[in-house]
Amino acid sequence: MISALAISRTGLDAASLRLEASASNVANLRTTGALPAEPGGRAGSYTPVDVVQTSLDGAGVSARLAERRPAFVTAYEPGSPDADARGFVAAPNVDIVGEVTNQIMAAAAFEANAAAMRAARDMTETLFDIEA
Repeated sequence: MISALAISRTGLDAASLRLEASASNVANLRTTGALPAEPGGRAGSYTPVDVVQTSLDGAGVSARLAERRPAFVTAYEPGSPDADARGFVAAPNVDIVGEVTNQIMAAAAFEANAAAMRAARDMTETLFDIEA
């Protein structure tokens, strides 16, 4: 039962990180900056993040943040102080529909892992009652 709790805990942590990353991406959706001076360079805008999950061989999952590639898209904002001579800026590569989907999936994953933890707790309590 303890391993079920530990595995569910890693799932809760991963779901929390996914929600945190998505919320950060949405909060910075309109943060623009200068286009990079060279191809493949770093833009002056917010760099969106994604969560990469890896299986821990039957011991749950490991989750980490990774910068989204490509990090930005070109947007036309001639009035921006960061605009180049043609009026373009770097805008974060954030799709609001994709982010809402990520948030819904994170909430569902969190609920599923919490339910698994409750089931493991209930089974452990039942086992202790039988032993007593």
